[in-house]
Amino acid sequence: MSDVLLMKLGKLDKQAICAVQPSFDELKSSNYKDGAYRFRKYSKLAFAKGQLTVLPSDGFVQTGKLNEFQGDVLRCYENLSEQTVQSDGFGQICHAFVKACNLPSNCQLEVHQMRIIAQDNSTPAEATPEGVHQDGFDFVGVFTIARHNQQGGALMLWQHKTDDTPLACVSPEPADYCIINDRTLWHSASSVSIANKDDVGYWDLFVVTANRPN
Repeated sequence: MSDVLLMKLGKLDKQAICAVQPSFDELKSSNYKDGAYRFRKYSKLAFAKGQLTVLPSDGFVQTGKLNEFQGDVLRCYENLSEQTVQSDGFGQICHAFVKACNLPSNCQLEVHQMRIIAQDNSTPAEATPEGVHQDGFDFVGVFTIARHNQQGGALMLWQHKTDDTPLACVSPEPADYCIINDRTLWHSASSVSIANKDDVGYWDLFVVTANRPN
C-alpha cells in the first residue's frame, strides 16, 4: 500500500531534545545479558490526542525467534520518569513517530530509553547484540539524544537478514531520527567504543515501537 511507511529520516528541535538528556544519567545497569552495557528504562504509553500516559506493564519479552540473544526472557525495567514523559522533547519524539507511521490519534506506544555505554577502552559495547533483527512490531523508531566520547553507533538497515551488505547506513547525531517499517526491513547497529580512553563513551537514544490497530 502506498500510504504505508517504509523508512523516514528526520530531525527534531535540538534544544528541546537536548533538554531531555540529563534524564539518561538516571539509567542503571541490570542483571540481564546486556545489562552491563545497555542501561535502560521501559514504558508502555497511551498516546491520546497528543497526551501521554504511562500504562501498567508486566515487563518486556521477545520470542527466541525474534531475539536469538536473550529471547523468551521476561525483562522488567523501571518506567520512564513522569518528568521525561511530559517533557517537550519527548512529546516531539512521540508526535513525530505517530505522524510518520500514520497511527490513529489514540494509540499505544512502547518506549525504551537506553544508554549504550563503553566503559573499558579495550571492550566496545554491542549496540545490538542480537545482530541483524526485527523487533516484532509494525514500526520502529530510533531517536538519538546524545553522543559522548564515542565512536561507532551507526544504524544499518537491511532488506534481508542474510544480506552481505546493508541497504543503508546512517550515523545519527543528536536530534536525528530514523523510523522504519519493521515488517519489511531489518536493522542493526555497530558497536560503541571509547574515543578518549580517559572517559567513558556512550550513545543515548529512545527506541519507540508500535503496531497498527487491527
